[in-house]
Amino acid sequence: MTAVAVAILLLVTTANDQGPEKVTSAASKECAPWKMSVYMNKQPAPGEREAAFICANRQRLVFNGHYAHVPDAKLLKIGRRLCQVSLRDDSREMHTVMETWGFVVNTEENTKALGYLCPALNRRQWAKDEALRQQEHDVITTAERRCASAPEHRPRTRPVLRDREMLWVAELGMLVIWEEGSQDDVHPSSLAKASANKVVGATPGDLTILTADTDKHVCVAVEAYARRPPVEVEGWEKVVEVGYRSTAGEMVFTGEDEEGNMIEVDELPDLAIRGAGRYRVRVHMRGAKAALADDGDARQQFLVVVYPGDSRRTKIYR
Repeated sequence: MTAVAVAILLLVTTANDQGPEKVTSAASKECAPWKMSVYMNKQPAPGEREAAFICANRQRLVFNGHYAHVPDAKLLKIGRRLCQVSLRDDSREMHTVMETWGFVVNTEENTKALGYLCPALNRRQWAKDEALRQQEHDVITTAERRCASAPEHRPRTRPVLRDREMLWVAELGMLVIWEEGSQDDVHPSSLAKASANKVVGATPGDLTILTADTDKHVCVAVEAYARRPPVEVEGWEKVVEVGYRSTAGEMVFTGEDEEGNMIEVDELPDLAIRGAGRYRVRVHMRGAKAALADDGDARQQFLVVVYPGDSRRTKIYR
């Protein structure tokens, strides 16, 4: 057991040996200003730091509730020692605290509570967050540049609409169009059909396009035509066409929000140019191997061509 763990143990075990001491209640007036602080990201003024930390322990039971009833004075001493542990960021010391007390010091909730007491911890966390934001910005900027520099398709006939955009592919590894009235809640049938030809599959109201990798950006161009356009295979690794029935007249690519719920991707237009009904969807793909490399973000490109058509056959052009 490390010296810090021993010190914390002594602080807690001696808390009841010196008679009654002040224990601020979660329902007290002192804690009222901090009841919603976790949701508002509120930070205490210098004179409020100790009260904010104490109330975080009473209201939210941080540190797995170990110190929920420890007197205020002892709680502040424990908090300052845990600040030292967190600032040192020593993995062995962290492990000892976890083994001794059954909690991880540097979880998001615990770090936020300790940050009330230790401004240095907040400054370090803000620096980490800023570095992460910059990294994400650099990734997005690079992906946008790659998609913008990708060769633009020159259609042989005039489309009704066309657009292109960079899209994020989440952990499922697919691009999806899902409409109200779909026969598959989690698109197993369209996925099975896409897996068969390695590119695209469709069932009524549900279309799946497979990507080479997950958690990466891909470059997607879309074109919608009033009638069947010429087939083009030059420059593409795979070209597959399937029949699709739009159940709601809204052929819009969907993605996932932070909670995993399906949301429409606003960047690309509705491809159901004639509303609900039958269409043909021709998917062109290139860059699958490049997408699997370490530097594979925004290396895979798709051209999705849609036009009205009754055929339900799958045609593999390449």
